[in-house]
Amino acid sequence: MSLETSLTDQVGLIELNRPDRMNALTVDLVCALGTEAAALVDRGARALVLAGRGPAFCAGADLSLVDRALAEEPAPVLTPLVEELHRSLKRLRGLPVPLVAAVEGPAVGAGMGLALCADLRVLGEGARLVPGYLGIGSSPDGGVSYFLTRMVGSARALSLLLRNQPLGAAEAASLGLAEPPVPDGSALRSALELARSLASAPPLALLRVRELVDRATTLGLAEQLDLEQERVTELWKTHDFGEGVRAFLQRRTPAFRGD
Repeated sequence: MSLETSLTDQVGLIELNRPDRMNALTVDLVCALGTEAAALVDRGARALVLAGRGPAFCAGADLSLVDRALAEEPAPVLTPLVEELHRSLKRLRGLPVPLVAAVEGPAVGAGMGLALCADLRVLGEGARLVPGYLGIGSSPDGGVSYFLTRMVGSARALSLLLRNQPLGAAEAASLGLAEPPVPDGSALRSALELARSLASAPPLALLRVRELVDRATTLGLAEQLDLEQERVTELWKTHDFGEGVRAFLQRRTPAFRGD
C-alpha cells in the first residue's frame, strides 16, 4: 500500500509509504490520505501524526505523472492529482483533532504543502522545506501559498517563493514554521510524543483555538473579540470546562472527554 495507518493510545499515525519514490504523490495516495485520516478519527484518534517512510517526507508529485503530462495534454493528467490533493487538504484541516507532521529529509512542492497543512511540524536537523515550483516553471499548489503567507507574512512568503529558497530545519524553526529541530531519525518519535500530549488536551477547546487563530487573519479586532466571546461562552457549558476548573482547584490531572 502507498499509505500505512495505525492507532495507539488515541494517536493516529499516517505514513506515506513509497520510500523508493521518495513518497511522491499519486492520485490514489492523495485520495487515501483524507479518507484514512477521517477513518482514524472515527476510530477514536484525538491527535494525528503524518510522516513519510524512508529518507524523504515527500518529493511532491510523482515524476512519472509529470513525464506523461509532457507527452500528452497536461491538464487531463495533472488536474485529478491537484483536485484530489486539495480535497484531502480541506478534509485534513476540517478534522476536529490536531495534526502533527514529522519531517525527515526533503518536503518538496506539494510535499511542503502537506507539511504546512499540519498544525505543528517537527523537523529532523537535515530536513528541508523546498518550494520547487519556479524551478519547473510552475506556481504553487497544495496550499503552499496559503499556509506560508499566513505563517510568515506576505513579504517573507513572496521572497521565499520567488527565490525558490529551500528552508533548513533551523531556519524553519526561526521563522516559526516548526518546532526546534531534533536529531535526524527522531522526528517521528518526537512528533508522536507531541501528539500524545495534545491527545490528552480538551478536544473542543483545541478545535476552537485553531478556528480563532485561522480567523484572526481575516477578521477585524471587533469581529475577532466577538468571536472569542462567542466561543468561550460555548465552552463554559461543556463538561471539559467544569472538569478542567475542578482539576485545577483540586491539583489533579483533568480527565477530558470531548463534551
